[in-house]
Amino acid sequence: MTIISLQKQFKQFFNADFLQKMAKNTGLMKRCRAILPEQLVLSLVAALSKGNCTSIAELLRQFNGMCLSTRDNVAYKPFHNQLRKEEFPLFMRQLVMRAIAQFARQQSVTLPDKLACFDDVLLQDGSSFHIHRDLADVYPSRFKRNPAAVECHMTMSLKTFSPTRMEISADTASERDFLPAPETMRNKLLLADAGYPDFEYFADLELYGGFYIFRAPKSLNPKVIEARNRQGRLLPKLEGRKIKDITRGTNRSEVLDLKVRRGKQEFRVIRRWFAEEKRFCIWVTNLPYETYSADDIMAIYRCRWQVELLFKELKSHTNWQRFVTAQKAIVDGLIWASLLALIIRRSTALQIMPSVSLFKAAKNVDVWLLPIFECISHKAWSEISNKLEWATSYILKNARKSPQSKSKKNITLDGIYARLNP
Repeated sequence: MTIISLQKQFKQFFNADFLQKMAKNTGLMKRCRAILPEQLVLSLVAALSKGNCTSIAELLRQFNGMCLSTRDNVAYKPFHNQLRKEEFPLFMRQLVMRAIAQFARQQSVTLPDKLACFDDVLLQDGSSFHIHRDLADVYPSRFKRNPAAVECHMTMSLKTFSPTRMEISADTASERDFLPAPETMRNKLLLADAGYPDFEYFADLELYGGFYIFRAPKSLNPKVIEARNRQGRLLPKLEGRKIKDITRGTNRSEVLDLKVRRGKQEFRVIRRWFAEEKRFCIWVTNLPYETYSADDIMAIYRCRWQVELLFKELKSHTNWQRFVTAQKAIVDGLIWASLLALIIRRSTALQIMPSVSLFKAAKNVDVWLLPIFECISHKAWSEISNKLEWATSYILKNARKSPQSKSKKNITLDGIYARLNP
């Protein structure tokens, strides 16, 4: 059933008529030329999936290499001109949105009991990288060593292991502006890092029935109205104090579970002391104490690391930050193309084997995924089922997760999920 389903998905997504219609609607293609949208998209996804292309010339070689005949090959200039069109990133962005709807939502990972009550668990993060310095006016950087940098703001679903939304901005843009709209968060849980806390946003989330766990900044200093230790025992001596007034000298609890007030707003704060690093780490949440202990909150927040791994995969195995170009359209378009390649690769591997090692799958796309793209490029639909069977066999045998040692088991996602299953 998986092979039939994947074959149908590939056939729908890479449909030549649909891609040409989308290219015309976005203005990328006004009339049929040598570089057709279906060929361009397939060659970009194939080249970026390999993770070793570092120039536009290598993208061109991939395009020409996937042509049925050398008569269909194109020169560098017309290929480059197609990528530098202002409509190119718009076209690729729309393809990403379609891929999320068509590929990413086909697989759904079973969440642990403590998270199963939510419609979804969303992970929010941003990642920046330097680009050509001539783009400094468009994408200014926070750092002096390189004046131009772009930041990608990602919302990822823990259920599908794929992005649900991404935006591109200058590195100097505020991260809070890219949080999911509160009205879309009913019965969903949002996890985000210390750059994102916004108390007005928290109030709106609660208004629409959403939940959150955010890493809090060091400056957070609300008033404590109820305090408990890790075991849930009340600590009445801490009531009425500000968080910063509770030091290691006044309280030796490694973990504090606090109900606090900031203005008219009440919420929950979990604070943990890390002895080796000699620092406190603080999380804010609106999850109820009766259902989620302090240890549960900290365990759930560790799941946010999956979006960090997604960014790492984009940078290491899908070609982010390797193309040196001063053309904004090319920079934006290739960022979206890289994300498209990642979504298709991840979704295909996860549908074949939900417990797949995404790292191993990403390292060997030339073996199991590129032959599928070649069949699609050559319109050899009768052969694609054989390539999918081979991909399935290969993934099942060669992309399994490695057994974790006891010391690392509790920090892996599987270990966290086991902790969250009472």
